Amino acid sequence: MKKKLTFFDKLMLLVAIFLVIFLWLGVYAGKSDPRENVIIAFFGLAYPFLLLGNVVMLAYWALRKKWIFSALTALVICVGWHSLIATFGLIGTAGKNEKTEEGLLRVMTYNVHNFKPYGEDNTIEVKEKMLAVVKGQNPDVVCFQEFFTKPKGPYDTVDSLKKMLDAKYYYFVPTQKTQSEAMGFAIFSKYPIKDKGEIMFQNSAGNGSIYVDLNINNQDLRVYNVHLQSISFEKEDYNYLEKVTKEMNVEKSSSKRILRMLRTAFKKRADQVDLMKKHMADCKTPYVIAGDFNDTPASYAVTKMTDSLNNAFLKKGSGLGRTYNGKFPNFQIDYIAATKDIEVVNYHIVEAKLSDHFPVRSDLRLLVNNP
Repeated sequence: MKKKLTFFDKLMLLVAIFLVIFLWLGVYAGKSDPRENVIIAFFGLAYPFLLLGNVVMLAYWALRKKWIFSALTALVICVGWHSLIATFGLIGTAGKNEKTEEGLLRVMTYNVHNFKPYGEDNTIEVKEKMLAVVKGQNPDVVCFQEFFTKPKGPYDTVDSLKKMLDAKYYYFVPTQKTQSEAMGFAIFSKYPIKDKGEIMFQNSAGNGSIYVDLNINNQDLRVYNVHLQSISFEKEDYNYLEKVTKEMNVEKSSSKRILRMLRTAFKKRADQVDLMKKHMADCKTPYVIAGDFNDTPASYAVTKMTDSLNNAFLKKGSGLGRTYNGKFPNFQIDYIAATKDIEVVNYHIVEAKLSDHFPVRSDLRLLVNNP
């Protein structure tokens, strides 16, 4: 005889229904343009938590031997399979610090936050540690966001990297510049740069993209370095989020400010992705895009940007893939992706707690020859 649902079971069933609906919205966020319905974008941001909640419910129904509810929960999770494996890698290959075979191209992306820890001043020690992390991975091509340099002295990071990586080819586009220092985008390469360019986003200081066209063993390849719209939280916003987490003390004005900033960022990233996709569609060679997308794997921005591409984490990543080292959003927001004629061999996040981002690197194999 089947056991009837207890009052607690009925209560959990109500919770499960809401969790299933919210999870579905989190999956749908990857297809829903935030410029048309921004509310759904927030469910995409919450997808990892909603996924965890549904996994807990799955376990609960299994323990209660309520197999129908358990199966339905599992079905909903599997319907969002792409969002699941883009967020949580099941089987990955990290590779080694040195490339395991000749002919592979090692690409790295690193938001170095001016070569300083978040919210702190520059120190030579931290800068040297960050450069040592890059040297330890020995990339052939490395994309930097929030790159900082000075014309001379210990903060002449351009000269330091050229020597350290034996990468004499580079392209640096400052977004902020004075006579004594500059900050912006940089790409360093061990291969010759045939052409280069920039794609700056309107009404978005510090965000944009640069690209270089390389010749790699007689094959042409374009590398995009992109930094999509930041949320632009200030110190007061992070302090408030920490206060809410610890004390559950919600302030209406602060919450409205954060929601407004998130909403603006969702919409701006959608515009920026459209611009990048249009530019990439005109590219006549294989290409790689790497950088700080400032959004999670289930989001519209990331889903659309990597659509029809080989997402390096999705192909070879494992675990949660967290690349942000700050307080929020504490998820994967840095990516490497390539056209389908480029094979992803491995993927690795270097958990160096220096910048507010972890560097990401991937070994790639070019599968086609082109003139």
